Amino acid sequence: MRYLVLNRTPLTGRRFPDWLGAAHEVILLTDAAAVSSDPDVRSAQLAGYAHVEIMEDFHFNPLVEARAVALHQKWDFDRVLALSEFDILRAARLRELFAVPGQDVASATAFRDKLEMKRLLERAQVPLAPYASVANLADLLGFIDQEGYPVVVKPRWGGGSIDVHVLHDQQDTEELLATHRSLGTDDGAQLLAEKYIEHELIHIDGIVVAGETLLMWPSTHGDTTCLDFKEGGALQSSLLDPADPLLVPVRDLTRQALAALPTPDTCMFHAEVFLDANGRLVFNEIASRMGGGMIEHVLRQSFGVTLPEVYVRAHSSDELPQIPATPVRIAGWSLFPPRAGTVTEIPTECPVPGTTQYRRHVEPGTVLSRAQTSVDKIGSVLAVGDTRTEVETALGEALVWFQSSTVIQPEAQGSE
Repeated sequence: MRYLVLNRTPLTGRRFPDWLGAAHEVILLTDAAAVSSDPDVRSAQLAGYAHVEIMEDFHFNPLVEARAVALHQKWDFDRVLALSEFDILRAARLRELFAVPGQDVASATAFRDKLEMKRLLERAQVPLAPYASVANLADLLGFIDQEGYPVVVKPRWGGGSIDVHVLHDQQDTEELLATHRSLGTDDGAQLLAEKYIEHELIHIDGIVVAGETLLMWPSTHGDTTCLDFKEGGALQSSLLDPADPLLVPVRDLTRQALAALPTPDTCMFHAEVFLDANGRLVFNEIASRMGGGMIEHVLRQSFGVTLPEVYVRAHSSDELPQIPATPVRIAGWSLFPPRAGTVTEIPTECPVPGTTQYRRHVEPGTVLSRAQTSVDKIGSVLAVGDTRTEVETALGEALVWFQSSTVIQPEAQGSE
């Protein structure tokens, strides 16, 4: 079989030819930013492909799809694979053009367009926060008048908590208007408003292969949220213990959501559920792709599998690795976001017991601005333990250590 792979993430660790097997031809269409500038690393990354094309401008560029069409005329693809959130719909459009199996446009839209997703979930009586489409100021003011502040406003097609705003008052609303001029156009904005819920955020990650759920396990962000990065706060997550009373109801709610949507027979998924102040579970959203942050690393530590590899192998009918029913150990991660200034000191090794991996993502001398997405980071740490409590203790100690060991010199007042 011939596979077209659309890729925009670093290719190290993404061995598509190995995952699909030597009996298949793999053609790679990749973002240039995903390929190393080091000749030796680059050579290793691109080995094994029948053909490679590298494009400088990959994000939302219709020329990427045009090149895919041209390649299909030569190679006659049997499958199209894509792992990134922002290639889900692109890949679906190409599958329909090429008349090959896989997630179609209707399914991809349901998982990408948060408004369409909410409508389908609502019809299936999945518990949701009140929501509304926002195309213009009248839509927004009408929703605020109905629900009151605070209100969350976010792109219908977004990801990574990019451009997500929590409006607490009229001043916040006016600031949103200043940055979203599309609210005043005839075409209107592609935004979604939701009633803000005080919550603990639980995310659920897993994979469905040939209609069978092989893995579904929840994690909690504890007292951190995906919006803490706006204030420079760390984002952390830890798997739930197998005996956690939330495990069964959270998984049941996720199954209900997957059943309500046109879920592909084979797909990874990343869902989010709110646990509100009254202990009620409220479904937020779900994506048909691998979760971000260090979720992939945590699942590897806890279940012994690399989820994207399982997903890709499932498309070539290779024998899949066995996934244990419960984690062999609990794992968690923490991301340390940037704040504006110049890095003067940042540690190279983490001495905190229980941590198994630490990385610094910037060097001394780097000039930083504040985080723009929930996964922007200057440092990250992975921790393992027998229980969630052990993991969260290690993550907490690692955060204190990192903050005390890292020095960021603020910009001088009045500087350009």
